[in-house]
Amino acid sequence: MILKELLNTLMEEFGGRRLAPGEPGRPVKGLALDEDAENWLCPDEIVVTGREKLDPRFLAAAVKGGAPAVVWRTGNEPPAEAVRHAEELGLGLLVLPPRVPLRELLSLFMRDTEGERLLQHSHGAARALLESAGSEASVAKLAARLASLLDRSVVVEDPVGRLIAGGDPTNAGAAGDRGGSRALISVLEAYELRASRGSSVEETRRDRRDRYARLPNGFLSVPVERWRVEDTELFWMPIGIGGAPAGYLWMDLKDSPLRPEDVVVLYWAARALEAELGKERVRLETELGVRGDFVDDVVNGHHGSVDLLLQRARYLGADLSSGALTLVVDIDDFAGYLRRRRLKESAIQELKRRLADAVRLQARGLFSNFLLGPRSDNVIVFLGPSGDDPPEQLTLTALELAARVQRYVKGLLPDLTVSIGIGRFKNDPAALSDAYSEAEVALEIGHRINGPSSVSTFEQTGTYKLLFRVLQEEPEELESFYAETLAPVVAYDSRYGTELVSTLTTYLGNDASTAKTAAGLFAHRHTIRYRLDRVEELTRLDVDKSEDRERLTLGIKAMQLLGRVPEKPSSFSDR
Repeated sequence: MILKELLNTLMEEFGGRRLAPGEPGRPVKGLALDEDAENWLCPDEIVVTGREKLDPRFLAAAVKGGAPAVVWRTGNEPPAEAVRHAEELGLGLLVLPPRVPLRELLSLFMRDTEGERLLQHSHGAARALLESAGSEASVAKLAARLASLLDRSVVVEDPVGRLIAGGDPTNAGAAGDRGGSRALISVLEAYELRASRGSSVEETRRDRRDRYARLPNGFLSVPVERWRVEDTELFWMPIGIGGAPAGYLWMDLKDSPLRPEDVVVLYWAARALEAELGKERVRLETELGVRGDFVDDVVNGHHGSVDLLLQRARYLGADLSSGALTLVVDIDDFAGYLRRRRLKESAIQELKRRLADAVRLQARGLFSNFLLGPRSDNVIVFLGPSGDDPPEQLTLTALELAARVQRYVKGLLPDLTVSIGIGRFKNDPAALSDAYSEAEVALEIGHRINGPSSVSTFEQTGTYKLLFRVLQEEPEELESFYAETLAPVVAYDSRYGTELVSTLTTYLGNDASTAKTAAGLFAHRHTIRYRLDRVEELTRLDVDKSEDRERLTLGIKAMQLLGRVPEKPSSFSDR
């Protein structure tokens, strides 16, 4: 402790008044009570006296004995002469009310002893954690070392919500008593909780505050957030200094709160883990770049021979020799999202990386043989068959993957949605570019028909894919067909707020059953018949004739692909 810190503490905690500053940076080793005994004062000890007066000889003797300051416990007003004499001697002088017990003053140095102990603990923790982070240590090894230092279980979450490592105390019994990192992971998975998705817990059931450890030269602090879910309490802290966290550290604090020693360890653990997660991030970004190059070559058909394609796929951890189907994850209205957010390029790349990591995380839970790569604002996944995933089951499992990805992205990035297209399985690896094309067509058709957050398979597109090909190759032909069929009905609905289009769509979807259509639209059968007659007047196509019904069905699909749905439809009665 230094003189300035001690005098400030005496003023703040005990109502002291500083009259002379002394040498602010001079070290202080303890207190010496004024008494008639030999060697009562040692160098760097503060003199504490209750004398009635402070004469110059006493002050000079304090300086000669090596005291940096005198604390005068008195209720009297100090004379100006004593203050001036202390200043001339370079001696600190502070007046303290006599009612302050001596034990309170002595406790200051007991605190400082604790601070020295924590400082030594801090140095040891820093060496144990930071030195290992600078070597070939992994996040898993750091988590294990941290758990031993804390004597409690920990789990590391990366920025996109993957629980990538867990650690338990060296004493297996202690870990078992509290459930261990596996139990902590199970709880997080059961409640679908991630620190990277803060919206998982309502504000009323969470609180965050800094935890401190006092060292001789200042304070160390770490922010810890507590979440309460049903009867369970969970604790985590962000990893990193400023900016977006490099990850998150979950801790088992169920049985015991954080001690100052734990705060010191967590302070250095945050820095060590940040360094290690940074290395992991560089590795992942490099891997994503390689995967993205592979995907580009496959999609564009520039992969060279099939043998070379399969060799590159094996290098990236996938066996595509038996073929694959393709799944494309696309960010809905990405350009609009960027305009609203005004993101910088670094933030855009981070967003794409987080999406790719999220898709990979979900794919790992369902497939053992897949290859993933980013492309523009898409993430493309080639799903290959394996012993556990025969080809006929791939589409069903791919649909489950699509649902998981959408659910996970909604929690990870609440204001962003994705649409997904799934192609057919191709057993020839040379046809992987065709598998991608089919997934892209399914994606585009699904988005045009169902809007954002759509999931579509190529097999489900039916005649839509034929019309979509016309739209791509001869758009004027599709426009002409739409004008000859459904355009007058759409214009009528837009002008009068009627529901002719929705009635016709429901009627055709119910195999031309007026009764089912009336029940589905909660309308009388005569109303349905009236609306269908109005459609016939506008289009000159009779819904009772199979050939005309077929043209109207295609007209509805053309309308959907062209995005020409009626404007502001309402529930007003027909006019």
